[in-house]
Amino acid sequence: MLFTPERHEGIGAYPYSEAAARAAIAAIADRAHRELDDATRLWPRDPTDTETVGEGLASSLYWGASGVVLALDELAAAGHIGGSVDDDVLEAAAARIVGDPDDPDFEYPGVWFGLAGVLAVAEHRRPDAARRARIAELADASLGSPTLEPMKGHPGYMLLAAQLHAATNEPRWKTFWSRGADALLAKWEHDAEYGWLWTQELHGRRERILGAAHGFAGNARVLRAGAEFLAPHLREEIDRRAVDTMMRLAVVEDGHANWPTEAGGPLIANDRIRVQWCHGAPGVITSMWGAAPADDAWTDMLRAAGSLVWDAGPIRDEPGLCHGTAGNAYALLALWARTNDELWLERARAFGQHAAARVEERASRLGHGHHSLYTGDEGVALALASCIAGDARFPVVDRLI
Repeated sequence: MLFTPERHEGIGAYPYSEAAARAAIAAIADRAHRELDDATRLWPRDPTDTETVGEGLASSLYWGASGVVLALDELAAAGHIGGSVDDDVLEAAAARIVGDPDDPDFEYPGVWFGLAGVLAVAEHRRPDAARRARIAELADASLGSPTLEPMKGHPGYMLLAAQLHAATNEPRWKTFWSRGADALLAKWEHDAEYGWLWTQELHGRRERILGAAHGFAGNARVLRAGAEFLAPHLREEIDRRAVDTMMRLAVVEDGHANWPTEAGGPLIANDRIRVQWCHGAPGVITSMWGAAPADDAWTDMLRAAGSLVWDAGPIRDEPGLCHGTAGNAYALLALWARTNDELWLERARAFGQHAAARVEERASRLGHGHHSLYTGDEGVALALASCIAGDARFPVVDRLI
C-alpha cells in the first residue's frame, strides 16, 4: 500500500463545469473581501495554522496576508473577480513581519515565510527599484544559510530571482541565481546506494528530504527554473542526476509510485504515508514533470505517480495546496502538460471541484473562511482557475512576479 486509506476519500458527486468552478472562485474571493479585518488590515488566523498558543496574525506568503493578496491579484487579473484589495494590506503585512515578534513567521528568512515574499507581491503589483534593491539584499544574505530547500533557504530566492530576471532583465538576478546554483551544486553529493542527494539542516536536524517543499524535488525544480543561465551540458547533467536519483528512490507497486519523506526512509512517517505536494508523489510530479522530456522511462514513472494520486482520491480533511487536494490537482495538471493526454486534465478538474466543495462545506459549518494561500481557501481558488485555463504552473514556485 502506497498511501494511507483513512486520509483519502472518493471523488464524490461534484461534477466539474466551468460555470461551477467560476462560482466557487467568486464565493471564496467574496468571503476574503468580507472577512478582511478593518483594524489590522490582515485576515483572521485559522486555528489549524497555529503552531504555538497565542500566535498573532500571519503576514507571509505561505499562510498569511501577502499570500491571500497574491491569490486575489491573480484572480482579478484573469477576470475571475472584479478586483483585489488595496496596497495598505501589504503595507500592514510588511510592517508586521519585520517588527512584531508575535507574527508566527517573524524569525523565518525564506521567501515563503519572510519579508521577501511580502515585497515580491508588492513588486508584482507595482515595480519599484528601491524595493528590488531590498529584495536583492535579503537574497544575498540567504546564501550563507545551511537550509538547502526552497521555502526557508536560498533556493527559494533563486526561484524569485529567475522570475525577477524574466520581468526586468536586470543582470543582478542572473548573477545571484548563478551564485546560488554554484552553492547548490557544490553540496549535491553522490551516495552509492541512493544517488545524488542534498542534506537539509532544518530546526537543528540534518535530513536528506525528498519532497517539493523542503528537499530534493524542490531543489531540482529550482535548478531547472534558471536553466537558461546554464551551459547545455550542465542542464543535461542536472536532469540526468535528478531523474536517476528519483528512479532509484521510487517505491513502485501495482502500477503506482510514491516516494518516502527521506532518502532511505520508510514510506510511513508520523503514522501516515504522504501523497501531497510538500511530501510524496504530487510534489515530485509538479517539480520534475519537465525534466528529461525524451526519457520514456521517466514519463512512465510520472504516470505511475499520477495514477497513485488519482486512485488514492482526494485528501479527506485538507482541500488546500500544501498538503491537500488542490495541490494534488496541480500534479494532474502537470501530467497533462507532459503527456498531452486529456485524461489528466479531466482528473485535475475533478480534484479542483472536489476541493472547492470541501471549502464551501467547511465555511458553511464554521461560518467563516480559512484565509491562506498554501493551507486555505485562496489556494483552492487558484487551483480552480488553473484547471479552467489548463495551467500547470504552481503558485509561488512558478508564478510570483
